Parts: sequence; structure tokens; C-alpha cells
Amino acid sequence: MLRICIVTRKMVLGGVERTLLSFLSALKEVRDDMHVDLCLQQEGGDLYEQIPDWVCIRKMYSVPKSQAIHHPFQALQKLLICLRARITHKSYTVQCWINSKMYSPLSEEYDIAISYHAPNTIPVYYVIDKIRARKKILWLHGTMEENGGKEQVLFRYHEKYDQVICVSKTVYDSFIRLHPAMTKKTFLRYNLIHAETIRRMAQEGKIFLKGDSPILLTIGRLNHQKGMDIAVEACSRLVQEGYVFKWYICGEGEERNNLESYIQTEHLEEVFILMGNQLNPYGYLSSCDLYVQPSRYEGYCTATAEAKILGKPVITTDVSGAREQFGENETGWIVPISADGLYKQISWCLDHPDETEKIGQRQKWDGLPGERLFDFLWENA
Repeated sequence: MLRICIVTRKMVLGGVERTLLSFLSALKEVRDDMHVDLCLQQEGGDLYEQIPDWVCIRKMYSVPKSQAIHHPFQALQKLLICLRARITHKSYTVQCWINSKMYSPLSEEYDIAISYHAPNTIPVYYVIDKIRARKKILWLHGTMEENGGKEQVLFRYHEKYDQVICVSKTVYDSFIRLHPAMTKKTFLRYNLIHAETIRRMAQEGKIFLKGDSPILLTIGRLNHQKGMDIAVEACSRLVQEGYVFKWYICGEGEERNNLESYIQTEHLEEVFILMGNQLNPYGYLSSCDLYVQPSRYEGYCTATAEAKILGKPVITTDVSGAREQFGENETGWIVPISADGLYKQISWCLDHPDETEKIGQRQKWDGLPGERLFDFLWENA
């Protein structure tokens, strides 16, 4: 029986978490003789209930206040760590390293332990310091430069992993640039996307009712990374030029209030519409006319890959993984990371609806099967 532990933060509604669910589904399909623990830094999240029932859910444990009297040493240790994290003015990466020390180790021993949410989060440190496993794997969903990867503490921990998986060529190149000595144990493996699941959920989900106006859609968190403010700026310019359309956003995040103010300032309340989190956005994705990804940076964008599966024309900014998904504007459009770049391509698509639809149909895609991902996992484990 192969014992695997996968460590991540929380099952929020995000691309990393959605690909983790696909990862688990594919893992079950290719091998039955295994026990899988999913160790969460925090329980809950919109996708928590979608964790397969055959997966054993664990929680990274630290002594709660209510139990301090029963575990005085651990409680004091946690208090000192929290104080250290609070008074230091170090980066997010170093803060994660400090905070990782408050969690208790797992008592079990595994064949494989995977830090799935990387490169600079608490799970990166936890897998090395708190889990006993014959093989430890770092699963990178972002580049080093965009995720505090030049911190010396990260260098030390990354080098302790037996294998490193990078979800796009850009992520791979970024890691090797800073870790040339790890080239032989670093691999490029794209995120798993289950096409059948996406298409089934699209049939089950709510859809946009077709009207006179084209429908644009973006799926992503309302934060700086996803570039929703860039999208608002592009939208404002399109409206000023006389274009008629609706642009819907599926997602939630810390930038909602700022975005709502920006939308009101630009008088776009009836055009740029924040829908909040959608557990199943695929009906909306299947019924939109154009998918737009305005991100400032990505590892390998899950939403654009899902749009390809549903045959939707895609405009994406030139982020990591975009050229691997769409080539040089061969099956979608890659634009500069700017409102002007989005404006120019969206306006062209609105002016040429028939050609735009043909692009979407031409790029229909069947996802990535698990067999091409897992063979290397079993080696030396």
C-alpha cells in the first residue's frame, strides 16, 4: 500500500485548488493500492465539500487557546513564534517560514509527501520539517520572481526536496535559473484538467441567456494578481467608444470594495458585473461569447484551459503558460498586460464575431490525462 500525503493551504475557490481536485481524481484512476491524506493548513473553503470521500482529510495542528493549560510547553512555543512573527518586519516568505514552526509534526510516515501549494507558502516548510517521507516533492504553481523566490530561506528548503514539479515552461525556467544544480530532479508537468468533468458541470450549471449584447466572462479572484482593475479600465474605454456588451466576473476577493468604487466612478454598473463566487461557473463559461483573462501573473492558468475545453475564444494577457496554451496567437489571443492590450483585442473580437467564434471552435481541447503525469511519482517511492 502506497502512502501519500498532499499538503496545501485551504480549499478556496481558486485554480490551484481546482487542479488539486483533478489531480486527486486522476490519481484514483491510475492506481488503487494507495492511501492518500490531504493535509490542510485550514479547513473549509468553497471547494472543501468536493474533496473525494476516499481521501483522508488531516489538519495542520497547533495548540488552540482552549487547550493551552493541557499543553503548556507547546502553547508557550506557539506564543513565542506568534510574537516573533508579529514584531519582525520580514517578507511574506520569511513570515511563512516563522509561522510554520508553530505546527505539530504528523506522526505517520509516508512514501511520498507533496507540498502542493508552492513556492513560498507554509506547506513548503511544513513538508520538510514536520513530515517523515521517503520522497518529498515540491509542486510549483508560480515563478520564483513573482513569489518571493529569491529569499535565502527558500533556497535552503527548495534544495531539500527530492523532486520539483513545475506547471509551465515559464515556471520551470524561472526555477532552474535560480536552482541550476537541481536541473536533473526538476520536471515540467502541466496541471491536470479533466475535460469530461468540465463538460458535465457545464451542462449542469446555470447559463447566460442570449440577448442582443455579446457576453464577456472572466473567472478569478478579485485581487491584484488577476488584474480586474485592468479589465475595468479596458471596459470603460470600450464603452466610451460605443461598444455594447456585458462583462461578467465570477470570483470574490479582497479588492471587491475598490473595484466597486472604480466601477461606479466609470459608470459601468450595468456593464461590468461582479457575480461573486460561483461553485460551478462552467455553465456560464459554456454560454459566454468571449473569455478574457486580464491577469498580471499566473503559473499555468486553469480558467483559460477550461475555456479551451468548452471551445470558447480566449483573450489572455501574456502571462506564464499563455504561449504554451495558445502558441503565438494560434488558437487564442495573447496581449500585453495592459488595459490598452485588452481594449484592442476585445474591440477586434466585437467587430468580428464570426471569426472570433471560429477561433474558439478550432481550439477545442480534451484536457490532460493522468497517465502522462504520474509515472515518475512511483520511482524510488
